[in-house]
Amino acid sequence: MVDTRAALAEHNIRLRSESPGSHKTICPSCSSSRRKKNDPCLSVTVEGDGRALWKCHHCGFAGATAGEGYRPARERRVYRKPVRPARRERPDTLLAWFEKRGISPETVVNFGIHKTRHWFPQTEKEEDCIAFPYEWDGELRNVKYRTVDKNFVQEKDPEPVFFNADTIGAGEDLIICEGEIDVITLHEVGYHHIVSLPNGAPKGPETSDKRYEPFGTHWDLLTKVKRVLIASDMDEPGENLAQEIAKRIGRDRCYRVKMPAGSKDANECLMKFGADALRAAVDGAEPWPIEGLHDIDEFFAEVMDLYDGKGPQPLSTGWPEMDRAFKYIPGQFIAVTGIPNHGKSRWLSQVIVQSARLREEKWAIFSPETGHANQIADLSEIWAGNPFYDGPSMRMTREDAANAMMWLRERVYLLGTLEHTPSIDWLLERARAAVIRYGVRNIVLDPYNEIEASRPDNLTETEFVSQLIAKCKRFGKLHDCTVWMVIHPRKLGSPVDGKEPVPQLYDLAGSAHWRNKADAGIVVYRDYEKNVTFVIAQKIRRQPMCGNVGSVRLEFVGAERRFHAIPASYQPLGREDI
Repeated sequence: MVDTRAALAEHNIRLRSESPGSHKTICPSCSSSRRKKNDPCLSVTVEGDGRALWKCHHCGFAGATAGEGYRPARERRVYRKPVRPARRERPDTLLAWFEKRGISPETVVNFGIHKTRHWFPQTEKEEDCIAFPYEWDGELRNVKYRTVDKNFVQEKDPEPVFFNADTIGAGEDLIICEGEIDVITLHEVGYHHIVSLPNGAPKGPETSDKRYEPFGTHWDLLTKVKRVLIASDMDEPGENLAQEIAKRIGRDRCYRVKMPAGSKDANECLMKFGADALRAAVDGAEPWPIEGLHDIDEFFAEVMDLYDGKGPQPLSTGWPEMDRAFKYIPGQFIAVTGIPNHGKSRWLSQVIVQSARLREEKWAIFSPETGHANQIADLSEIWAGNPFYDGPSMRMTREDAANAMMWLRERVYLLGTLEHTPSIDWLLERARAAVIRYGVRNIVLDPYNEIEASRPDNLTETEFVSQLIAKCKRFGKLHDCTVWMVIHPRKLGSPVDGKEPVPQLYDLAGSAHWRNKADAGIVVYRDYEKNVTFVIAQKIRRQPMCGNVGSVRLEFVGAERRFHAIPASYQPLGREDI
């Protein structure tokens, strides 16, 4: 018999009872250093065989022990906390520098800002500088240093937190700025709930999500604020930052603060036009945008970008031949279908791996029929190019499997629960967290019937499907995220000459809405006699930009567990030789 209590004690976890079920307790990793030391932030699940799993909702400490399915805890990221200075120098020159910018000595003191010396890699020497402390929950988490020449540096390996994070308040508006000076400027004119990102705005296209890690740190608090007012700079990097923040928070909750012409940011507005003008800009923040009401001017830049080829570009699935029939644009809703065992989920899994390799795209997958472990095994096969299991072909090595999972862990996240049948609202809420925390840009829901089980009794399936698609499409547009829905066809007609008929989008279980409302409709059909798989784009909303309706033939190579496109196999719809 497994001694669950002893196994948990090895990790300094104590429960009142070790009976199977869900438990809450304090976290051995973070509770002792928190202001709320007795907050039961660690969730522990004890299973019937004595195995226990846990996760802290504050610091992320997670792991498992005991039972037959023991897995070691994943190593937790370690942050360095700066040491508080014994005294903080605020010479007259420092206070005068801020007063020139309209910021009082009282505000400088309130924010703990002081003068110090620090080493800067830009000049490769130690320099006088201004120190901006990043406090949160009673602890110093980071310090950002700035010279008069606007060189910046932070502490090494700091916890990713907002500047002024303690002011995030449930039920209050939150202003997000580009830098610390703007935060203290807005505090100076009377606002109290203001934060900024430690790394400012991107100077070019983003290459990682590191800049936005504070959103993950403070996500629980961010979900409780009333509105988010984005007050980044009025220039191209500031606008890029505003767009990224809106994607992560959700455009429906965001408002854009626009400074008067001639001022780039909050401090410049205060210095040039005064406190009343700055307050007017913040109080007049515009919704992002007003839902359902637009004028032509709102889309002028977007339309001209489309004309110049700078707008959203269709993305390849990784097969050049497939691009002739189908490419996708972020924000679309794509319906994928096929007869069971014809390869629709395998085809989509290969799209996941290929897009991640091509563009570092990140995916969140709900696939209860396959299961989390089997889904990872399938993706690992495609990544490695070898079978996961024993068989006629040489399987991947244990090292290959470990390397595959190391690669996947940065690009694929899994949705689902065994505690209840997930509704579409529950899944999209988790998908939203994946977008915010990890920068996910594709959501896979495979299959629809696992969601249909949550349909309320008062809705017909046609009504349910219509509402489900509407929610998915709205989610995709708000978060610039592609939603892929896998739907089984309903019972088809009898085989003809031994072959099952090719499903049509109107044959899908539940409703004709799958055909009518999808941006693209893909059918995967395998001809077992010819040993070939047809991928048929039966609907493409934006032709020819996203391809032309038609089919492409793929060959499944069992030794590699991958599909290979057959060159020059594209045929317009209706001419495919099936």
